[in-house]
Amino acid sequence: MNIINFPAKRIKEKKAKSIRSADGFKYFSESQIKLLRRTARDRAQLDLTKGQITGVRDWMLLDLLTSTGIREAEAADLRCGDIKTGYGESSLFIRNGKGSKARTVQIPDSLKNHLKTFLVWKREREEPTGEDDYLFIGQRGNWTAWAVGEIVKKYLRRLNLYETGKSAHSLRHSYAVELYSREHDLRAVQKQLGHSSIQTTQIYADVLVEDIQKQVRNLWN
Repeated sequence: MNIINFPAKRIKEKKAKSIRSADGFKYFSESQIKLLRRTARDRAQLDLTKGQITGVRDWMLLDLLTSTGIREAEAADLRCGDIKTGYGESSLFIRNGKGSKARTVQIPDSLKNHLKTFLVWKREREEPTGEDDYLFIGQRGNWTAWAVGEIVKKYLRRLNLYETGKSAHSLRHSYAVELYSREHDLRAVQKQLGHSSIQTTQIYADVLVEDIQKQVRNLWN
């Protein structure tokens, strides 16, 4: 079963630039995130043709992280029952976020469909998909936050995007920067990321100010 919508042909990408940085945190550009996602999709497609599973799980993870901005530990702890994709539902329930706080994260239709087909794929493999069964499991049991981070690093290294530091967490920052740039709605970003204080979320608005300054500097010189 083909559980992923793949592009008809591979799009040629320009050489990836360095990770962007602002106010002490690192994030990726839109083109870098798209390259990362495309690379993971391609690997999943190849593994499906070979009857292998690694790429399928990796792509599900990277789609999840880049489409929601959830933390590594939150992705590792996600249970099948936390995926709300019924009629009129498009969300994830995070049981144990930072500070042991629960929250609901809204998800796009593309991720909703991917999650639904991923669950079908798991059932066909006779993997448990009950309310409390983990979404991501391996030979040694459910994935850990460390394992999630290592998978992200694997793809970043492959694309020459890896830098020492919070590489997996940079996907969260990238999501936040992109989400804020759409509507400039700090409250929405705060709710999606699960920040207790709007002041924590403010750093993403400040990034756009920095970008504008770069554009207007020496404008007529």
